[in-house]
Amino acid sequence: MANPVMNSIVKDWSTQQTTPAGYPAMPGYQPASQQAPNPYGGSTNPYVQGGVGDAAQTTYPAPQGAPVYGVPQDQQGAYNDSMASYEAMMNAPAADAVDRGTMTFDDVVVKSIMCFGLLLVGATAGWMTGIVAMDVALVLFFASCAVTLGLAIFIQFSKKIRPGAIVTYSLIEGFSLGVISYTFESYFPGIVISAVLATLVVIGTTLAAFMLGFVRNSSTLTRVAGIGSLAFFFYYLVTFALSVSGMVNMRAVNSITVFGIPLGVIIGVLAVFIGVLCLVRDFDAVKVGVASNVPVKYAWLCTFAIMTDVIWIYLEILKILSYLMRRN
Repeated sequence: MANPVMNSIVKDWSTQQTTPAGYPAMPGYQPASQQAPNPYGGSTNPYVQGGVGDAAQTTYPAPQGAPVYGVPQDQQGAYNDSMASYEAMMNAPAADAVDRGTMTFDDVVVKSIMCFGLLLVGATAGWMTGIVAMDVALVLFFASCAVTLGLAIFIQFSKKIRPGAIVTYSLIEGFSLGVISYTFESYFPGIVISAVLATLVVIGTTLAAFMLGFVRNSSTLTRVAGIGSLAFFFYYLVTFALSVSGMVNMRAVNSITVFGIPLGVIIGVLAVFIGVLCLVRDFDAVKVGVASNVPVKYAWLCTFAIMTDVIWIYLEILKILSYLMRRN
């Protein structure tokens, strides 16, 4: 679903300083009007003998340690020291993104691998708990859902970026996914591996299409993703309340066919489509963040946003496959 985390990220990135030409400002950038004047500005080139009149002549720098023409004797040492520091600065390697403390694609990839790895560890724990004691697994499932919901709200509204909360969310959310996956697998053998493969195909195709320029983020895409995710949030909230209260049998409702297709499949496909739009927006946010030289800490929020959208897509595909397998 459209991740509210990305809204705050984009707002923060929109305040990044830029140069008069519109390019992202590097750390320590100052407009020309605020820069200190050049101490050598307007002075005669010490390497040119004879001053301005002889500027066109072929000249050579004085040997190291030799007196420099045009510089008073008592300032020779200070001048040589300043030139040595200038040459050392010019010969030093250029600072990269790591030196500047700005976010890179590698930062997002590494943190994503770590968080998805923790997600897999938690899922394994949830799966094994379901095998050993399903009743206990269900109790822990509802508890983990409450904890992850609280963590998601805390991560969203916290004034600081909380890597520890994101890591904890990955582990506990993985437990919830493990219990859900085991429950589906017990009713529909083979559904989990199919859902995982389908999710990887959807994510890989979306990423490839984005990198090749086939799909791009836009204001229209952002609005559709935001409205769609909000609509699905209220839809699932209402259907959950109706199912728990026993007022409506949602399984029977989702089994109703429209042109021979179960209603649950149609809703699931639409939900996956909204998830893909949100994923495109997340990829674009990472791209813009790297180009804008945002601080490296934002890689955690990008990872969190991508992870929640991937979980959303996986769960929807899991439900779609369950409707299709139920008919067979």
